Amino acid sequence: MTNLEEDIVEYGKTLEKLQKENLVLKQTLRRYAFFAEPSAFDSLESDLYEQLQYTEKFLDVFFKNIQIPAFAGSIIYDDEDNQNPVDFVFTRINPEFAKFYSKKIEDIIGKTNSELSLMKSSVWLEGFAQAVKILDTVSFNAEEDGEILSVKVSAVRHDTFFADFKPDTGDSQASKKVRENLKFTQKMIDAIPVPLFYKDVEGHYLLCNDCYAKTVIGVSPETIIGKTSQELDKYFPKEYADFCQGKDIELIKEKGIQVYEGPIKCADNIVREYIVSKTLITDSSGKISGIIGVMQDIDKMIKARRELAESENRYKTLFNGIKQPIIVVDLDGNIIMCNSTAVELFEEDTTNGALGTTKIPAEEFIDMDLIKSVAQTGEVMTRKLSVVVAGKERWYLSTMQLINDFMGEKVVQIISNDISELKRYQAELLKQKNHAEDSNNLKTIFLANIAHETRTPAIIISGFVQMIQSGLHPEKLNDYLTAIFKNTKKLLDIIDDIVELSKIESGQIKLRHEICSVNSILEEAFIYLTDTHAESGKKLELLRSEAFNEYEALIYADNQYISQIFKKLIANAVTFTQNGKIEIGAKIGQETVTFYVKDTGIGISESKLNIIFERFRQADEGISRQYGGNGLGLAIANELVKRMDGKLSVQSVLNEGSTFSFYIPYRKAGM
Repeated sequence: MTNLEEDIVEYGKTLEKLQKENLVLKQTLRRYAFFAEPSAFDSLESDLYEQLQYTEKFLDVFFKNIQIPAFAGSIIYDDEDNQNPVDFVFTRINPEFAKFYSKKIEDIIGKTNSELSLMKSSVWLEGFAQAVKILDTVSFNAEEDGEILSVKVSAVRHDTFFADFKPDTGDSQASKKVRENLKFTQKMIDAIPVPLFYKDVEGHYLLCNDCYAKTVIGVSPETIIGKTSQELDKYFPKEYADFCQGKDIELIKEKGIQVYEGPIKCADNIVREYIVSKTLITDSSGKISGIIGVMQDIDKMIKARRELAESENRYKTLFNGIKQPIIVVDLDGNIIMCNSTAVELFEEDTTNGALGTTKIPAEEFIDMDLIKSVAQTGEVMTRKLSVVVAGKERWYLSTMQLINDFMGEKVVQIISNDISELKRYQAELLKQKNHAEDSNNLKTIFLANIAHETRTPAIIISGFVQMIQSGLHPEKLNDYLTAIFKNTKKLLDIIDDIVELSKIESGQIKLRHEICSVNSILEEAFIYLTDTHAESGKKLELLRSEAFNEYEALIYADNQYISQIFKKLIANAVTFTQNGKIEIGAKIGQETVTFYVKDTGIGISESKLNIIFERFRQADEGISRQYGGNGLGLAIANELVKRMDGKLSVQSVLNEGSTFSFYIPYRKAGM
């Protein structure tokens, strides 16, 4: 492509940027209208809309008059990182393009290449993707219906491109057509009703429209072209020419978009307030080739600002005075407004952010599925959601409603009420209700177990007493007395458990820190294990860990309660172990002393491990019928361990056995 062709492509980019500048002005108007009285801006809105329409029309006509097939499009990706292009949408085409594919323009615009099946080769999409990826111009050849086409594609944004193509014949007719387009371009920009100019990096005017030349300076465009502001001192005040040159140098240095406003004395000697927007233009190699500028008369806007300040303050006071977080989003989920409560809630000031680009940690409030549903149906929708604020969970009831903003566009207003306290209150009520019902059920089961556990030995005692009184089988008197003794002991154990639990609940448990020996505790526990095992009549292997060094084994602890806990765990192991072995022992660490009882009994299922230490509970509520027990032993042991600043835990495998262990702080005697 010739340099002239490259110029026309670059100018296409320039017009796209001009369009973008008008969109920025429109967005600025949105904000002013949102805060101020809408009636104060009718004429201003009309002026901006007219400018935007001229710009749109200029770009459209300019595009359609390119004399080779040309089109613009937007790439579609199937991933958020824009790494995998799958298709592209035709956003603009010129008549030459439609003619090349024998289609109508209206049948192509807005559709994807896949829908139309126009370009068969994958090199098209690959070339477009490469151009937007590097934001530069890419050339490649593509074959269409046996004809080799020379394609030139230029990136406009990260997803938008402009392309043209011609048969790869080396024909120079394209250069002639481009020159014709440039002449047409001058006519088109003259039709734009706002001042517009284009300079090179040295400040020479390369292009300007009639509005700029005649309204601002008072001469024809031909008088200006090729000169700098300083060379036009006959028409430009020196201080203004120097100011413009300084702003140009500043723009080139900062390499961005420049917007400033100020008074300018025009050709009719009237001083007007203008907003001047300047943008850098780069060539295909990325080198800065010039500056394009657009001027907007804002005299009406200046007058409106005074009214805006008062109106804005009134609105802000009202809007920010609402204590519920309010967020206003467009239909794509972009935040347009949020009140100070929303800002303060997340400890992030968004009031100085660019309109439409502000991001706050309130994304949980913006549910795109619900926003789309609200936009489609117009119905008010609510939802409950949990949000973490300052490290704490808070609950909100969000109401989403479709409203019109001051530009007449549909937006969604999200008002959220903090229902954390209500949620916690409801949860507490539900917890208390469940606890009460659970406790009632457990106590019912407990009373049934106690009735069974006490009734059985009482009946046995009563029966043997009656047999002794009747004189039957006097030779078995000792057996009768032994049975009476065992069942009496069982009744006393039940009573002791109930009394012990009553002491724990009433806070009557008092610890005694005395010198005791871990070896002595294990010895006493092993004797209890031996006696309990003998009474059970089972044949189990009994084991204990080795004794410790006596100096190391001396600790400060409550010997009585440790022994009592051991007895509960041993009784539990003997009850639920039918064969195999039971082992008791202890481990002395640097900070804790751990005691354990290990058995090869029936074990406990994983789902029941979290309830066995609760009062009145057993792993299986019907297990007492088979093995006996009142469901208090482990609960009492657990409470006693807690009183000693320790913890009782269990590891168990169903049908393989269990290991109950508890640790207490290691307080070495004498230290």
